[in-house]
Amino acid sequence: MNVWRPVSVLAVCGPVFLVACCCPKLVAQTFSDVTETVIAGLGGGEAAWTDYDNDGFVDLHVDGAVWKNNSGENFGRVTLEGSDLEGSGIWGDYNNDGWADYYSYSGRKLYRNEGESHPASKFTEVSLAGAEFPETQNGRGASWADHDNDGDLDLYQGGYETWPSAYYPDIALRNNGDDTFSVTWTQSPDTIVTPGRPRPARGVTSADFDRDGDIDVYVSNYRLEPNGLYVNDGSGQFSDQGAELGVRGEPEGSFPFGHTVGSAWGDLDNDGELDLFVGNFRHGWGDGSQDHAKFLRNLGAEGEHRFELMKELDGDDWQESYASPVLGDYDNDGDLDLFFTTVYGGDFPRLYRNEGNWTFTNQTESAGLADLGSTYQAAFADYDNDGDLDLVTSKKLFQNTGNGNHWIKLKLVGDGEHVNRDAVGAQVRIARGDQTLTRQVEAGTGEGNQNDPALHFGLGDHTGPVDLEILWPGGATQRVTGIGVDRLHTISYAPGEASAK
Repeated sequence: MNVWRPVSVLAVCGPVFLVACCCPKLVAQTFSDVTETVIAGLGGGEAAWTDYDNDGFVDLHVDGAVWKNNSGENFGRVTLEGSDLEGSGIWGDYNNDGWADYYSYSGRKLYRNEGESHPASKFTEVSLAGAEFPETQNGRGASWADHDNDGDLDLYQGGYETWPSAYYPDIALRNNGDDTFSVTWTQSPDTIVTPGRPRPARGVTSADFDRDGDIDVYVSNYRLEPNGLYVNDGSGQFSDQGAELGVRGEPEGSFPFGHTVGSAWGDLDNDGELDLFVGNFRHGWGDGSQDHAKFLRNLGAEGEHRFELMKELDGDDWQESYASPVLGDYDNDGDLDLFFTTVYGGDFPRLYRNEGNWTFTNQTESAGLADLGSTYQAAFADYDNDGDLDLVTSKKLFQNTGNGNHWIKLKLVGDGEHVNRDAVGAQVRIARGDQTLTRQVEAGTGEGNQNDPALHFGLGDHTGPVDLEILWPGGATQRVTGIGVDRLHTISYAPGEASAK
């Protein structure tokens, strides 16, 4: 196995140049099911990747179990010295000590990674009693992000339902910087479909989609309810602008809007703007007015960051029980592809390859992912550090066989004062000819899953160095030139100009 080790990036002034290249699809490749030999006994709950023990290999949490990555060869289930990490959740370094902590959105519990004092083995539950949680039973998703740009991670917790009697509100929790959190915002009752009660949230995913320096939140709501795009005013207060921006769903017909399970941010057309895939579960009955799953294009500053519908998964692409999506460039050609799970018998998760120009082709069978079972589990990570994205889904780990295309990976590190240590919310852009590849550091995607926080760019047949433009949370920018391909680079927060060494 060819394993690439991390390479540091030094802050040295240098000029900026563009990458004038194209990234053609060279050859297709497949995924190989390595579950039995690499991670036997894996559960089927939502998946969360991170390098929790800082050894350079990304680890995995599923169903309360922590799986340690043993140098890309296999995973071993960890016996923890302290509290077990219950339920489903997401990783985030809330206390900026350089070690990934864990938040269980299903149990509303926070666990602190004790790091060097108990290497790779001890987590301590942190009391959230002071947060005064409202009722948020059956939480199905959450997202870490620095809502108020004070340098530490805050939390957005989705509230779901106890069907059919109660829906529960979403809440935003401010990190007070002293192991305590406070509820600073609560979702208002709906005024459209179910007046007087909140909308039932499933997936929660965050992004600075309008590039104004603060993090916004998209919430996928179920039960034919409007989805919410909660725009941040910069202080951690949110207003739902989903209707004005074109992402709440369609209100027409007897069954308006959608049963949205999970959604995902990503630059799907390489224009430098973060687009949105909305993952709608859609029944076949009724008058046909329920929303299909859809691709929405961010129109950028000229279009006031509104979104336009580009494509729906209808016709032969429709399946009733689509659930949790995940975006990643699995073939390293420079375009973000889509893997989309299903949860009814007779439906099967699908892999769609992005061909450019908003054309997506079903590659499920040819890629070795046919006939997978019902699942909400879907997350990408390069677990073996060979430069291509592997996939965990449906209680299985699939190793990407690769295809010879080139790539880079980036680990961004904040200073813990201006930018959170995990750099959640940071965006990186690479110009290539008339296109701009864009990736963001996120902590929560689809319905309750989490991708590897290391940013991954496929570069096709491009072999020369590339230049980066980084937009950090808070709005500071940083340019780094001369980044070598086919390796991992670590880049620390240092606004201005820099070149790689």
